[in-house]
Amino acid sequence: MKYHHGNLRENLIKEACSACEDLGWENISLRNLAKSLDVSQTAPYRHFDTKEELLAEVAALGFIKLSNSVSDSAKFLEKGLAYCDFALKNPNTYDLMFGTAFSFSNYPNLLQASRGTFESLKKDLVLHYEDNGLKNVSEEVVAEKALAVWAFVHGLVGILKKTQAIGPEGIDGGPLMLVMNLSKDLDKYIERSVNSILAI
Repeated sequence: MKYHHGNLRENLIKEACSACEDLGWENISLRNLAKSLDVSQTAPYRHFDTKEELLAEVAALGFIKLSNSVSDSAKFLEKGLAYCDFALKNPNTYDLMFGTAFSFSNYPNLLQASRGTFESLKKDLVLHYEDNGLKNVSEEVVAEKALAVWAFVHGLVGILKKTQAIGPEGIDGGPLMLVMNLSKDLDKYIERSVNSILAI
């Protein structure tokens, strides 16, 4: 049993990120993480007083990864697809990021990371408008449009996750059938919807 494990704080966050997707954030414990990293059961408490503090770091890292994933898309309309892709590939982390496991105001790193994601979206939107000949869109309109796009894609992710969980055999008509059909050509659906939201 080791009492020191290199940069234990970073290793705990990394291990918690993996455990979040493998087990679900609700099933993470500092005791089990210590066992996985082969350190004493008290070692994690030198870096995190509670599991909640560690989960807040996992969520903050999730926002950073989401922001980077979306930023890698060259065109604004491709960013919605990148957002959905991140959420569907990291469902448990995504649920932690947008759930109610903790209050963001209690964790500055998490608050900064989540705000940074939105600020990045607004900057991308300004560039999108400028590329389309709209150079004087007010900050208020940009913020409102960015929030509307985020709300649309976030809602879409929730429905897509529902269709994934149920599976094709469990869907019998209704809106879930529509979403399942739209998901076959998701980029075009997102493009149409986002273009409608962004219209000025």
